Amino acid sequence: MSAGDQPPVDTARLVEELRLIGHPMRLELLGILARGERGVGELVADTGQGPALVSQQLALLRKAGLVLTRREAKQVFYSLASHRLGRVMANLHDIIGPAEGMEPEIRVPESKPEACGISAAMFARVEPRV
Repeated sequence: MSAGDQPPVDTARLVEELRLIGHPMRLELLGILARGERGVGELVADTGQGPALVSQQLALLRKAGLVLTRREAKQVFYSLASHRLGRVMANLHDIIGPAEGMEPEIRVPESKPEACGISAAMFARVEPRV
C-alpha cells in the first residue's frame, strides 16, 4: 500500500491517544502490558502503586480503547488493544529506552481488531489556574 492509498489520519484521535500515553503512570502500564497480558494484582505489584490509582489509570486506557480486558472468575486481565500500540511501545523503547518498570523485552501483540473510537469530548481537560 503506498502512502497515497492510506486512509487519512484522525488527528484528533491521535492527539488524544498521545496525551493518554504521555502520562507517566499510563506509559508505565502500557510498557508492562507490551510484555504480555497481566492481571490487575500483577500491575499493582509491578508499578508499586495503590490499587485505586492503577484501576483509575486502567479505566482511562480502557475507555480510550488502548487496552482490552478479559475476565476469568473474579480476576480481570489487561492487554494492549492493538498491534499498532505494541509497535508504538516498541519504537519508544528503541528511541528512548525503557520506561520506568519496563523490561527491555517488548513483544508486539498479535493483530487484534482495533478498539472502538475515542472522541476528544470523552475526557475533561483541566487548565492550570493563572
